Amino acid sequence: MRFETFVALRYLAASRSRAHVALIAAISIVGLAVGVAALVVSLALLSGFQDRIRQQMMDRSAHLRVSPARGALLPDAERVARVLRGLPGAVEASPAIEGRAWASDEAGAALVPVRYRNGPLPAADAAAEPPARIAGTLAARLRTGSGDRVRLTSSRFRLSPIGPIPVTVLLKVEDVRRTGVLEKAAEIEVSEETARLLSGTTVGAGAYEARLKAPLEVDASARAVRAALGPGYRIQTWRELNAPLAFALLLEKVVIFVTVALVIVVAALNIVSNIALTVVEKRRDLGVLTALGATPGALQRVYLTLGGVIGALGTAAGVLVGAGLSVAADRFRLVPLPSDVYLLTHVPFAVHPGEVAFVAAFALVTALAAAVLPARAAARLAPGEAIRLSR
Repeated sequence: MRFETFVALRYLAASRSRAHVALIAAISIVGLAVGVAALVVSLALLSGFQDRIRQQMMDRSAHLRVSPARGALLPDAERVARVLRGLPGAVEASPAIEGRAWASDEAGAALVPVRYRNGPLPAADAAAEPPARIAGTLAARLRTGSGDRVRLTSSRFRLSPIGPIPVTVLLKVEDVRRTGVLEKAAEIEVSEETARLLSGTTVGAGAYEARLKAPLEVDASARAVRAALGPGYRIQTWRELNAPLAFALLLEKVVIFVTVALVIVVAALNIVSNIALTVVEKRRDLGVLTALGATPGALQRVYLTLGGVIGALGTAAGVLVGAGLSVAADRFRLVPLPSDVYLLTHVPFAVHPGEVAFVAAFALVTALAAAVLPARAAARLAPGEAIRLSR
């Protein structure tokens, strides 16, 4: 064991004989532990919600989207489809045909502007109305439900013996899906044939979208598609399609970290007072150690080690308490949520090892930084002055 470490541990153990020094040391450790635990729990809470938001991004967004760099339609839609379907791990690749229209109930009592696009729907009989899947918000505004009929009127016109008339389709509602606040999906999903009829896109597509087995590895797939198609195409991943939301999530986590980390900074002030008090209590020891040959750098390292030990104890206790509370709260669902209001039944917590390691490193660095000032004061104390002041 090094000389500095031995002396620092002796000082920390000997502080038990002096109640005021021991109390301040205990307060320093407990305060740092509380700050670390609060930061770990706060980040776990944010990570729990954000992980589910990112999962919804991957579930409800296209993992890879190819659109024309210029114009409304892809230059070679069949080639794009072949490239996407040939990707390793590609689950499906389908054209994206969407547009604007007006939706109303069968009687035409309500008229709501909506965005439509093609989606996976069951095939309908030739004599039956085409199927549709509508969002819950749109169903509430139209006062319709499953089995009802919805009239969709496109902004495109077609010629008739009496002049131009808008393209109108009567659809049967197959399903009403519950939408989240952050969802950007179309208000109404129709079959590909109906979408082509409403948009007037008989061949080709405005974009192609693909879904992958491993959406987290979408960047490698995007590079492969970009190399295969060359210029003239715009390739976007699900991260790029949701870039504003991803930035908002990152900003939220940074703000929460900075805010809660102030508790650790306040706890570090207790470490300053504890080490400063130890320096005052051990002035005679400093003089004796200096007279025996201890250098100012060695004395400074003694108190830096003392601050590091206090920081390590507080950080370890805070990490254990914070991670334990987070895991228990998520596993046993200790914070329930009303299912009729929220999409979740309980508040989720997710402990990420990288974030916990970052919090621990931040707490240790803060504790060491707090010990620098009193350690320098101890190093500058002359032997004769130390013995004289300790009388």
